[in-house]
Amino acid sequence: MPKKSRELSATEVKRLTHGISADGNEYNALHPVGGVAGLLLQVKPSGAKSWIYRTQVAGKRRNIGLGGFPDVTLAQARDKARTMREKIKEGVDPVEPFSAP
Repeated sequence: MPKKSRELSATEVKRLTHGISADGNEYNALHPVGGVAGLLLQVKPSGAKSWIYRTQVAGKRRNIGLGGFPDVTLAQARDKARTMREKIKEGVDPVEPFSAP
């Protein structure tokens, strides 16, 4: 069973930083923020932050971008992730482009 993440506050989310390996190399860090399973904040070494919803659709792993931080707040990211989860339950793959008949 997956580990459940503690719900972070908006202040805690604001303080998250990118990762630094043991040999000093910087890398993108994915931080679970809680509230919705699979909701992550990606922090790049440049300081850019963006929301990612990681889930499975039809057996395929999907990383769905929800927008950049702080333009998309923590509450908005949680709402968007819940909306994506509902679409997936309805059988819609939110990553696949819409194709008109």
